[in-house]
Amino acid sequence: MSSGPVAESWCYTQVKVVKFSYMWTINNFSFCREEMGEVLKSSTFSSGPNDKMKWCLRVNPKGLDDESKDYLSLYLLLVSCPKSEVRAKFKFSLLNAKREETKAMDVQTMISVFLNGSIHSK
Repeated sequence: MSSGPVAESWCYTQVKVVKFSYMWTINNFSFCREEMGEVLKSSTFSSGPNDKMKWCLRVNPKGLDDESKDYLSLYLLLVSCPKSEVRAKFKFSLLNAKREETKAMDVQTMISVFLNGSIHSK
């Protein structure tokens, strides 16, 4: 009985994973007067000064359409990137005035984020 092939040489490759956090504060959010479909956008951010991927957050305080009018819609947008698609895992947290987490959405699967603003779960 043979034990299978034995490699004469091998290598190990580490894929670079960039981790960072970003906080967007919207002062007096409870007084927000935006109508359904209207948008607030964060400033553009990246994971560091040399990172060529630029992101922003977008929120529709009164939802995007009639179906979501009673909900806050929050999006992660890829603004610029050398590639047209990147894979990302992310977590959105809503904090109250005391900076306590009140709601959270943790995307545990890899999401493909495209420059045109669309996302796709694989």
